[in-house]
Amino acid sequence: MVSVFMISRRRLATLVLAPAVLFLIETACNRVPLLAPSGSSITLATATSVLPINGTATIIAQVIESAGTPPQAGTHVTFTTSLGTIEPAEASTDSSGQVRVTFTASSSGTATITAISGGATVGASGALKILVGTAAVQKVIVNATPTTIPAIGGSSTVSAVAIDVNGNQMAGIPVTFTTNGGTLSLGIAPTDATGTARTVLTTAVTAKVTVSIGAATTATSGTTSTTTSVTGDVTVTVSAAPTLVITPVSTTPAIGAPASFTFKVGAATGVAVKNLTVDWGDGSQVQDLGGSAGDVVVSHVFGGGGPFTVKATLTDAVGNTVTASTVVTPVALNVNVTALVGALSAGNYPVTFTATVTPNTVSVTNYAWSFGDAGPTTRDTTGNSTVFTYAAGSGARTVTVTVTPSGGKSSTTFIVP
Repeated sequence: MVSVFMISRRRLATLVLAPAVLFLIETACNRVPLLAPSGSSITLATATSVLPINGTATIIAQVIESAGTPPQAGTHVTFTTSLGTIEPAEASTDSSGQVRVTFTASSSGTATITAISGGATVGASGALKILVGTAAVQKVIVNATPTTIPAIGGSSTVSAVAIDVNGNQMAGIPVTFTTNGGTLSLGIAPTDATGTARTVLTTAVTAKVTVSIGAATTATSGTTSTTTSVTGDVTVTVSAAPTLVITPVSTTPAIGAPASFTFKVGAATGVAVKNLTVDWGDGSQVQDLGGSAGDVVVSHVFGGGGPFTVKATLTDAVGNTVTASTVVTPVALNVNVTALVGALSAGNYPVTFTATVTPNTVSVTNYAWSFGDAGPTTRDTTGNSTVFTYAAGSGARTVTVTVTPSGGKSSTTFIVP
């Protein structure tokens, strides 16, 4: 026989334990993640397939059930990557069946990203690949400025531009520079915001600078994959020096008369002459003869006897500079005048005057005569002789001739008794 009291206790226990059991069951269910049902698929997408080191990319996972509809919101998706990290590594879908996570990598390589939820996975063909750092570099463009330096040596700035698989310039990429001649200011340099890394080559010999990007290694599923390096090079040549020779006039130049000098300019192969200047050494202004090559003939008039050091300086387009010099001691320009008195005719005295100029290499363009009569009478001649007739009378006459060579003047006096 069961007492009323006993029945009351059992009912009481049932009333107390039932809610607790239901709570435990509900809690346990909530702890089991909601996974995509069998036959579902996962598709991964990102806005970029290339990242610099420490760059980030948003990864979107789209879960679709076999019926073509999104799964229940809160479906759990787990992400894995062969390189870098994904935050968060596990996330739940929204009402459209999408999950968004962030990928980051602090080293170069190729990241293979996959996702799984229950029986749904991206599969080998659906894995997302992101190239990071040097792994994304497809080519490198190498230049040197200048490409030719002077014979005595010099410096050239070598630049390397990293280009990714999409044709964009990549910042933050380490670039390695090596050379077979001279020295480099930097052996390793990162690319700047324009994707360019730079170093300075200093050399006195022709040198080739080789640029290398990549050769990093990463571990994937227990195997090691090597990122093939991208290389390029540029050669900086050392120019031969130009030549310069001064050939002075064959005879000693005269003071006040033009003297011709030949400057024989020999340019190095493929290098233009920039300019040729001459300092005549007599205090006159330095003369710029421009960028001519070959034989450059120039005349100069010296106003004194010297000696003068004529110095020429030749500079070419790559910065080579050579000099040449010669010493010149001009001599005085002398004029000797002779007179030949003709026969007296009706009280008039015809006189033939002849001017002889030394050195005889001087070319005279004009003879200016002053005959010393009461006039006074003057006359210009291109020849060195002239006849003047004096009226009868006593006293001496002072005859002056001024000789004008090209570019100068000289005079002498002859007294006619």
